[in-house]
Amino acid sequence: MFSLVLGLLLGCSNTTTPSKTIDSPVPTVNATPSTNVPGTVATWDGGELSYEDGTKMAKGQLIQLEAEYLTNTYQTAMQSIEQTILEKLLEMEVSKGGFASQEELLKKEVEDKVTAATPAEVEAMYEQFKDRLQGMDLASATPLIQEQLMRQKQGERFQVYLEEVKAKYNVKITLPYPDLPRQVVSADDDPFLGTDGAPVEIVQFAEFQCPYCGKVGPTIDRLLEEYPGKLKIVYRDFPLGFHDRAIPAAIAANCAGEQDKYWDMHKVLMNNQTKLQDSDLAGFAKEIGVDMDKWTTCLKDPAQEAEVQKDMADASAVGVTGTPAFFINGLLLSGAVPYDQFKSIIDKELASK
Repeated sequence: MFSLVLGLLLGCSNTTTPSKTIDSPVPTVNATPSTNVPGTVATWDGGELSYEDGTKMAKGQLIQLEAEYLTNTYQTAMQSIEQTILEKLLEMEVSKGGFASQEELLKKEVEDKVTAATPAEVEAMYEQFKDRLQGMDLASATPLIQEQLMRQKQGERFQVYLEEVKAKYNVKITLPYPDLPRQVVSADDDPFLGTDGAPVEIVQFAEFQCPYCGKVGPTIDRLLEEYPGKLKIVYRDFPLGFHDRAIPAAIAANCAGEQDKYWDMHKVLMNNQTKLQDSDLAGFAKEIGVDMDKWTTCLKDPAQEAEVQKDMADASAVGVTGTPAFFINGLLLSGAVPYDQFKSIIDKELASK
């Protein structure tokens, strides 16, 4: 049965050594930590050291740590508030529906509404994770994959049901989003959605093999729909080292972009994250209607991989280690977080203009 304490994974983390090393051990100094500290932090005979001078080498890292601390504190508080609210609402639903327990209620609303994994879904997950299955063939891995997919589907249905209950009782949470340290993050000349010169610029670092980058797509679409003319959302590449097809996919999309087909390719790749072999990429390129000779030639251009590497270096410079990572006018939002967290920051930024 389900627990209301959900361990939500929101992003892909680069916990292994990347295939292409980025020489940027210390993030670029382009912002100031907001922590209040004394001016002088050390003295010696004939000299003294200020906090600002003493932390120059680590300033970018300190900014990142402060942003993560404030964000994690907010998220932890929000999860506790939501859990408390949902416990109370589920108790009301149990009482109104005449159920014996929350378990009985959730069985009806969640378990009974989830279907078993199809053979196609099992095969797709097997292809995605077979390198981690220690040589197991599809037949041997199927029971494990079916169990995992069932848990995943139940978790997704559980989240949908909780949103339905919150909407039913008109839940509004007014916990303010924290003031985060702001960084200077370049949009470069990378592809974007929305309005150039909009008051809110969101720079997203992501990649095509990370499932959480795919899941955040509907949130991006909703933001563009609900803030017409207010947003510029830039996509920059940050392929993770343990995703071997992320760089080829990024180059394939950028080469489609050379023919004004970037977002067509982007959408196809995000919807087919387990099908990124060279033959798959070529099939997608043909499907969206690019000139295949030009596209194939573009793939071999060293400048294309250099562009991806530049994105990676810029991401590392502002402390990005996982995907997706968003900088909303320079304010970090990490992971495939709910729409409301984007809205909190965007509304605050628009109000300050």
